[in-house]
Amino acid sequence: MAKEKKPDTDKAKAEVAEAQKQSPLKVEVHFPAIADLKQAIAFDADNNLVMAIQFKVKVDQFETFRLLNLLKQPHGTLYATLGSPQSAMDFNFTKDGKVEIIKAQIVAEKAADKKKALPAAQDITLSPGASATKISDVTFNHVPDDPKPFGVFISYAVNGSDEAKSCAGRGDNPTEAVIAGVIACGVVGEDVNEPFEIRAALEALETSPAAYKLIRVIDVGNFDTEKEG
Repeated sequence: MAKEKKPDTDKAKAEVAEAQKQSPLKVEVHFPAIADLKQAIAFDADNNLVMAIQFKVKVDQFETFRLLNLLKQPHGTLYATLGSPQSAMDFNFTKDGKVEIIKAQIVAEKAADKKKALPAAQDITLSPGASATKISDVTFNHVPDDPKPFGVFISYAVNGSDEAKSCAGRGDNPTEAVIAGVIACGVVGEDVNEPFEIRAALEALETSPAAYKLIRVIDVGNFDTEKEG
């Protein structure tokens, strides 16, 4: 009787290893607002000029967990991007080695022209009695696993009353959350839902630091939590 031929063991192992391969997974950990940014420059043991960057950030349990997971597993080259929605000046390095200075004045002029084209606060129709509303406190939150991850909780009072009322809103981004929250408070009707309309409505309310926080979210597009304190 003919002896049964055994499969090539090395080939079988290679096929199994190939089947177990996974496509590289891109990972990005985001901290939307950092503070106390510092840098230090020095030479390493090989006489290369290196830089150390340090910053502080409020703990986000979800992003912190993802960061620890990244650091404790094999990974490729790490990269980082730092940015700000507001700056007085920036530089553009051209291909021919020149340095172009970009000043914020150009951006400010464009923003001023855009603001002139927007309806004034008095042109926005507020809900009855809304002009007597004073926003006393605002809390922001970010829950990545939520269908609408960005949320805002607003405390307010009407006609100088000591009775605190509250409302909340959620959205796919900070701006949507603020719009939903302002509508939920009854400041405007549900048909008023454009960012510039909500901003104008907030400006028409009694002035308060909390109302300014909501206006700032409309302006910069994020919760700017370091400003929140």
